[in-house]
Amino acid sequence: MKNNTRFSICLLFLWMSMSFCLAAETYSQETFFTIESNNLTVKEVFNKIEKESEYIFFYLDNSVDLNRKVSVKARKEQVSKILDQIFKGTDTHYYISDRQIIISKDEKTAPVSLQQKGQTITGIVKDATGEPVIGANIVEKGTTNGTITDMNGQFTLTVNPKAVLQISYIGFNTLDMPVGNKSSLTIKLTEDTKALDEVVVVGYGVMRKSDLTGSVGSVKSDVIQKQAISSFDQGLQGKVAGVQVMATSGSPGGVVDIRIRGGNSLTSGNQPLYVIDGYPVTAGGSAGGSGAGQNPLATLNPGDIESMEILKDASATSIYGSRGANGVILITTKRGKQGKTTVTYDGYVGFQHVAKKLDMMNATEWAEMVNEGAETDGRPIYYSNTSSDPLYPAMSQLGEGTDWQDQIFRTAPIHSHNVSVNGGSENTKFAVVASYFGQEGVVKNQDFNRVSLRNNIDTKISKVVDLSTSLTISRVFANTGRENGDGGGNTSIINASLVMPPTVPIYDPTTGEYVRLNYLPGSSTVPNPVPYVKHLQDKGTIDRILASADLTFHIIDGLTLKVSGGADMSNASREVYEPKETYRGYNANGIAEQQSRRSSSYSNENVLTYIKKIGQHSLNVMVGSSLLYEENKTGSMTARDFISDVYGYNNLDAGAQWDKPNTGRSKSTLLSGFGRINYVLMDKYLFTVTGRADGSSKFGANNKWAFFPSFAAAWRINQEKFMKNIDWISNLKIRGSWGVTGNQNIPAYSSPEKMNTYTYPIGGVTSVGIGAGNMPNPDLKWETTAITDIGIDLGVFNNRINFTADYYYKKTTDLLWNISVPLTTGFGTVLKNIGSLQNKGLELSLSADVLTGPFKWNTMLNWSTNKNKVLEIPGYIPTQQGTISGHLKVNGSWLEPGLPVGVWNLLKTNGVMRTEKEWQDAARVADSNFDKIGDMSFVDKNGDGKISFGEDRQIVGDPNPDFIFGWTNNFSYKNFDLSVYINGSVGNDIYNVLRAETNIVSAWGNQRAEVKDRWTANNPNGKYPRAHVLVNQNLLQSDYLIEDGSFLRIQNVTLGYTFPKVSFLRSLRIYATAQNLLTITGYSGYNPEVNSQGQSNLLLGVDYNAYPTARSFILGVNIGF
Repeated sequence: MKNNTRFSICLLFLWMSMSFCLAAETYSQETFFTIESNNLTVKEVFNKIEKESEYIFFYLDNSVDLNRKVSVKARKEQVSKILDQIFKGTDTHYYISDRQIIISKDEKTAPVSLQQKGQTITGIVKDATGEPVIGANIVEKGTTNGTITDMNGQFTLTVNPKAVLQISYIGFNTLDMPVGNKSSLTIKLTEDTKALDEVVVVGYGVMRKSDLTGSVGSVKSDVIQKQAISSFDQGLQGKVAGVQVMATSGSPGGVVDIRIRGGNSLTSGNQPLYVIDGYPVTAGGSAGGSGAGQNPLATLNPGDIESMEILKDASATSIYGSRGANGVILITTKRGKQGKTTVTYDGYVGFQHVAKKLDMMNATEWAEMVNEGAETDGRPIYYSNTSSDPLYPAMSQLGEGTDWQDQIFRTAPIHSHNVSVNGGSENTKFAVVASYFGQEGVVKNQDFNRVSLRNNIDTKISKVVDLSTSLTISRVFANTGRENGDGGGNTSIINASLVMPPTVPIYDPTTGEYVRLNYLPGSSTVPNPVPYVKHLQDKGTIDRILASADLTFHIIDGLTLKVSGGADMSNASREVYEPKETYRGYNANGIAEQQSRRSSSYSNENVLTYIKKIGQHSLNVMVGSSLLYEENKTGSMTARDFISDVYGYNNLDAGAQWDKPNTGRSKSTLLSGFGRINYVLMDKYLFTVTGRADGSSKFGANNKWAFFPSFAAAWRINQEKFMKNIDWISNLKIRGSWGVTGNQNIPAYSSPEKMNTYTYPIGGVTSVGIGAGNMPNPDLKWETTAITDIGIDLGVFNNRINFTADYYYKKTTDLLWNISVPLTTGFGTVLKNIGSLQNKGLELSLSADVLTGPFKWNTMLNWSTNKNKVLEIPGYIPTQQGTISGHLKVNGSWLEPGLPVGVWNLLKTNGVMRTEKEWQDAARVADSNFDKIGDMSFVDKNGDGKISFGEDRQIVGDPNPDFIFGWTNNFSYKNFDLSVYINGSVGNDIYNVLRAETNIVSAWGNQRAEVKDRWTANNPNGKYPRAHVLVNQNLLQSDYLIEDGSFLRIQNVTLGYTFPKVSFLRSLRIYATAQNLLTITGYSGYNPEVNSQGQSNLLLGVDYNAYPTARSFILGVNIGF
């Protein structure tokens, strides 16, 4: 099944890759007709061609005799052959432009739109060289009245007085031209060099896309805003080659993990650096505490964003030095535009439900399995036909039992509202956006809400001084709940809804109170989830202010000085109260918790830029300095034993018992100097040199400073003389870069010696003392990543089709790793720079305007693969990296030089032992309870006839995908538009830890319905092993928990309609969106796109109690005033 799923998705992806390439071929060359008749009118021939194809005829009534009878004999002929037959010997001519067929009386007569009263305009459309533009669209703006130019570039159109003509053609800039009193127009279109001259935001500046020497991906606002998302990082999913987005939690406002070209670190952060309007911001943090945390990036409204640029190679990222190793995401927010003030409302409402509900056993099925397992293990059965115990009803009374998933899931509303005001004069421009986003979770008692206000102002103070300010104020308030966790009594709602046996009722039939804990012997001590979704109070709040100001001084022509200052301040809190109805609250007589986190950062940047062009030479020089100060404060308090639940989390002093409070504070400073030189010769030879020196307080006294250089070059081959006659190639550029970046994502004070407080019993009295808290390391420094990138950019047919390919190799050295030290030092480990790993991969991107007629189709496809490997960790002995679930004893990933990061080294199952012979031939396991016919056998790797975890384990899974992809299609016809976005992953394995509870055919807890197909004497070919009451620990340490996570998902489908003209509105568009519409996968869990263990590079691809994915349906409207 694993290989079949991957193969199927590969075939489907291959078809996707080829389909639009084929569609981009000339339509007339691949469209054929069969018409054989001696008595058809010309009109009937036209109708038949239009009905069987995408062709549309344009003609004047007097330009062709539609009622003339013709004979047509065509068998699989192109349309031109048919038109040649019917117009042979007449003065009627035709011209084919893509899917448009122009019919005229002679070659000089232009096609005209439908007759209407008004002013008749004639004209000719030419390009910059004076050549006629054939098939250009001429439309009376604001109406559907239009025509196209003929083979001589001419047109005739009757329009209303005071009309404005809009002239457009693929590869040229759209032109609006008022008609005025003119009756004849000569229109010159300029070539659309947007694909090349589009300005791209780069570190500390902007640059023409044609001058880029690095690897930069871009996502525009219209792409982001077609999705019902709570944070902008979710909007990057599948949009840029080499960017992998994984959901740490599917809860409202939940955290996502972004990897750009793989993970570079084993223990430090792998998240990219975010820069908003030039101001570097941290992801920050929620208040913490147990259970789910909020995504700090969700404090930012996706509707504020104009574009996002993703910097991937060293040429683009080394300007950020010690923070650029994981890539950089530059976010540009919407700014004011000169002109009349406009007001826009964009909002939607909708609902969500769980995209997939797991099929679990009902009460009768589970009781039968448990009884079967009890008999297998020689124990008394749990359920009889004569029982009168209300907690163990008779078998005949069980029925379906309790569906715990239905008890916690719901259909939940979602809505978003954005109001923006934009406008300004030549000297002052402004953009104000106010927004509210509300999303209730598909798990009851959970929600996410965000209120934000953003104000951007650009002011020209004088001829030489500009001022730009940005201010964002936001508040996130959410009820987060405890949907994840470890299970085993640790209040995981998701875990409890799946593991709690269906024979257990919600309420104790003898007392009427909640059944607070699974009471069945031999089962998991999982709590009743219903009190948590009904009574738990768990409120998280994040208040955030982002403020920045830039003063730009235009010193002389080409020389500017930009002085910037900014602040990022957030205050997060989490308040929890578990009342007596809940399991933990009942045992502790109520538990209240309060956590807080206050984060602030302040920066100053000074950037001097000189831009000069002299003849064939273009020079862009930038130098600057930066100072960043960061501070974090945390605190937590817990109280229990409340006389009443009425206090909740508001008054911890009402509790009779208190845990010791915890507080913390950290500060760090980063001082930097940087520079970049861009040199362009003859608009075809491009060179970039970048360097940055960083000094960080986080590192050792002997390694405070480091220098991060990069070098890049590119050659625009299409600008060479020998390419001039190859006019179908619009752009051809090869580029290469090498550079060094760093990673300083470690806690402050990791290098110096820290003092901790300890308690000591002296003379029967507990005394408090101070002692060393860690082993210092004055040589500690940042991890260093060297990146080599080779790329090609290709545009053909006037950039109608664009292709980009990049190959990269990254090597990270000086990995930060806790190395074991002798116990005589008084410590167990010390943090050192040791070891290295590599990432290498290939990225492909393809975009095309496949259809450009009345029906338009634009498509964008990206594909990428990344392979990583640990190169060396001197002195390290390969080991298992921790335990994922303590109460289940499920092991973590395996770390070993020569292997990818995060692989799983476990026993390999060898099928169920179905017969006496299979049992005799199998290697023996240590526990005789699971060494019988019907049990699972395992591969004896060392061939000693015995199964030993330490000796027989092998690499059985890899969470890193073979490749990931995204495919976006935008269609439009007249006023309708349709976008379809698909993403997927192939080859990634998932460590489905939940199978260790729900697929082990045991009384541990409820089981998946699929284990009904288990081995019994009457079903010896059952897929699953025989039933037990006990838990087979070998299963928990084997590839029994590994599944293929390959998937293809229709992530987003949006259908919209733009009203042509509404008298009292500037614009009006309505749309409907389906999010997470369909997923094709062989994975058995809720969501194959999962990463429930957070951002650790050592625990990728783990699914344990992950929040299920929601499917959303929304209706929206965009109104312009």
